[in-house]
Amino acid sequence: MPKSLNQWLIELEKIHPLAMDFKLERIQKVFQQLNVSPIAPFIITVAGTNGKGSTTNTIASICQSAGISVGLYTSPHMHCFNERIQINGQNASDEEIIEAFEAIQTARGEITLTYFEFATLAAFYLFHKHKIEIAVLEVGLGGRLDATNIVDANIAAITPIDLDHTNLLGNTITEIAFEKAGIIKPNALAISAENSPNLSIIQQADKNHATLLHGDKDFKYQQVSESSWQYQHQGKTLILPMPRLQGAHQLQNSATAITVLLNSPIAEQLTESIIGHGLLNTQLKGRFEQVIHNNCEFYFDVTHNPQGAAILHDLLKPYRANGQKVIAVVGMLKDKDAANLASALKNDVDSWVLATLEGDRGQTASELKERIQPFLNEQHTVFMEDSVANACQKALSMQQNDDIILVFGSFHTVSEGLDWITQR
Repeated sequence: MPKSLNQWLIELEKIHPLAMDFKLERIQKVFQQLNVSPIAPFIITVAGTNGKGSTTNTIASICQSAGISVGLYTSPHMHCFNERIQINGQNASDEEIIEAFEAIQTARGEITLTYFEFATLAAFYLFHKHKIEIAVLEVGLGGRLDATNIVDANIAAITPIDLDHTNLLGNTITEIAFEKAGIIKPNALAISAENSPNLSIIQQADKNHATLLHGDKDFKYQQVSESSWQYQHQGKTLILPMPRLQGAHQLQNSATAITVLLNSPIAEQLTESIIGHGLLNTQLKGRFEQVIHNNCEFYFDVTHNPQGAAILHDLLKPYRANGQKVIAVVGMLKDKDAANLASALKNDVDSWVLATLEGDRGQTASELKERIQPFLNEQHTVFMEDSVANACQKALSMQQNDDIILVFGSFHTVSEGLDWITQR
C-alpha cells in the first residue's frame, strides 16, 4: 500500500540521525540527481530573525495580484505540512507532496536527508513541475548553511536581525548577520530591511560584488493617515493602503517586499493598484492574529525573541490606553530568551498563564516560571498549566469585562492554542 503523507512525515524524522545537520553536500547531490534545476527563472530568498514570514507572504501575494505564477516555500507550518509549499496561493496537495517525496527517495539512494531537507527538495520539485515564474524561499535557520541556499537567489532580502538561535548562529548580532548574509550570491542584488545594515551584510555584498539596497537610503516609507502609507524608491512615489497584517512594523516588511519586486523582471507590471491589492490580500497566521471566542478577544502571535517583544509592546499600547487588561498565555522553547521577553512585556501584561511545551526543545511551565519570575512586577499573578490547551482554558476562566488574552512565545504555542479554539 502507498504511504499516506502522515506516514511519510513520520518516516522522514527517522532517516537522518540528526534533526539538523548543516552540511549542504548531501542535499546538493540529491538535488542534482532530481534534475529539477532551475526551480524557477527567478529566485528570491529571504533570511532574517523577524519578519521573514510576513515579507515572503507579501511578495507572493503581490505576485498573485499581478497574475504572476509564484511558488512560496516557508516554515514551520502552523497546522499541516502542506502549508509549507504553496503554488499560486494554494497549499500543495497530499498527492503532489507524496509524488515529490517518492522522487526524492529514489534520487537520494544511500544519502540520508533531514526532515527539512526533504521538505525543501519537495518544494523545489513542485516549483519545477508547475513551471512557476518566481520562487520565493524563506530560509529555515541562518542562511549560509540552510538547505534553501543550494540554489542561487537573484535577489537576497534580509529582514531585521536579533539574537536568536545563539547556540547555532553565534552570540552577537554580527555573527548572526554573517550567517544570514550567506544567501547573498555573486553579482546578485541584496536588500536589507534595516536602515543600517550590519557590517557582515555589507562585507558579504562587497565580497560578492552584489548591489546592496537598504531602508531609508534606497527606499523610504512612512504612514500618512490611519488607512494609508507612502513608499518611495527610484524616484517613484506610491500611496498605498495599510497592510492587512497588523502593526506598524509591517510597513517595514511590506516596503522590503515591494523593493524586491520593483527590482525583479515583473517591475513594469506592478501598478499602485496591484501592489495595494497584494497588501490587502496577504494572510499569515500567528502574527497578532485576532480570534473571537466566547465573546473574548484572543490574539495569537509567534513572537519568541526580544525584538519581537518590542513589537508586541507597541501592538498592545492601544489596549492599555483603553484600560483593558491583558492575560498572557505563554509557552516557550528552552533555547529562547524568556527573561528578556518577560522583562520587555512586564508592564503590558497583568496576568501570566504559563504552559508546558512537549518535545526535546520544550520546557515545563515551572521551568519557564523560574526563568521569568525575577523579571516580572511584584503584583503579577503567575499560573502554571501542563498544556497550552489548559492554559487557554485557564485564561478564559479568568477573563472579565473587556480583558484580552494574548497567546504567544512559540509557533508550537500558537498552533496548539488555535487548535484548542478550533476543537471547541
